[in-house]
Amino acid sequence: MSKIHAGRHHPVMKRLTPAEALARAVDALVAQGFAVSARNTRGDSVYLKPGACAFALRVSNHARTPKQRKNHPDAITSLVLRDPTSEVALAEAIAVAVRNFAGERAKRERGPAGNAMSGQGSRPCDQAATAGGCSDRGAPMSDSPAEV
Repeated sequence: MSKIHAGRHHPVMKRLTPAEALARAVDALVAQGFAVSARNTRGDSVYLKPGACAFALRVSNHARTPKQRKNHPDAITSLVLRDPTSEVALAEAIAVAVRNFAGERAKRERGPAGNAMSGQGSRPCDQAATAGGCSDRGAPMSDSPAEV
């Protein structure tokens, strides 16, 4: 039963499960011009690329595994959605991920010696945007190119 206060109806905001948030994030990114380029068999990691870009933005409910790092070196930003979240927090996390992706993409495209994949080994791909503002290792996003 919803509460009525001062003549107004105040519905309780529904929190999205990580699976719901992941699906909505993928839909929102597709609406922004990204296309799904890969998806794992469980469906809990989705890789998206804008246009003919060589780099991917990863959306998942968990940190990247060594196998994922090896199989998808093109993933330069992750949006990790491991906890229930609100629509507003999800929209903010998506915006941060897109900014981080754009910043990392620009940095790599102008990398030393014109090597678009330069920086491998320095682990800049580890950046992540989450609803909680942490990397996929649980550390604050300190070296993110587009922090909020």
